[in-house]
Amino acid sequence: MNKLLLGPLLFAPLLACAATPSFDCAKAKGATETLICKDAGLAALDNELAALYPKALADLSQEQLKTEKAMQRGWIKGRNDCWKAKDLRQCVEESYQLRITELQIKGGQLMVPTPVDYQCGKDVSLSTYFYNDAKLPAAVINLSEGDSQQQVLAYEAPSASGARYEGQNLALFTKGNDASLERYGQPTLSCTEIPTKGN
Repeated sequence: MNKLLLGPLLFAPLLACAATPSFDCAKAKGATETLICKDAGLAALDNELAALYPKALADLSQEQLKTEKAMQRGWIKGRNDCWKAKDLRQCVEESYQLRITELQIKGGQLMVPTPVDYQCGKDVSLSTYFYNDAKLPAAVINLSEGDSQQQVLAYEAPSASGARYEGQNLALFTKGNDASLERYGQPTLSCTEIPTKGN
């Protein structure tokens, strides 16, 4: 076989596999989608999300399905808005990692960890599920205060010591059996882990 012809043939499969996301790159619009089509790492994240999405939706009710599909559309818009960010690639990568983590947890793709319960001050209690096996370490925080209940998905953030989880209007910092709860516009509360029965 002609050696000149063989060279390009050997590399053709590599080029084809370099970056093939779940969407058609011929129809890629904007800087974000164009980058995903050129970047193997981002294309792999796109494929991971595309495979996970239907699994995460499989057991949802019609109402939940409607909400989740709207959230996915909102997420795609947010991802595509990464062109406004200082570092486009980092923004796109983080966007995928956060959404994959969310779908892994909400879609029941991970084993549910044993909750860790905290008492924060007199009135606030937390039942917290730490998902260390998710795409990004995250925590589902169920907060009870009087009659009000709130559930927040928080992602691990860089911390000098201990672990810090940040969600919407809320941050939880844990170190050993102690924790502190920060909420927007409210004083920081010190929390103590409640031992589980049998410990």
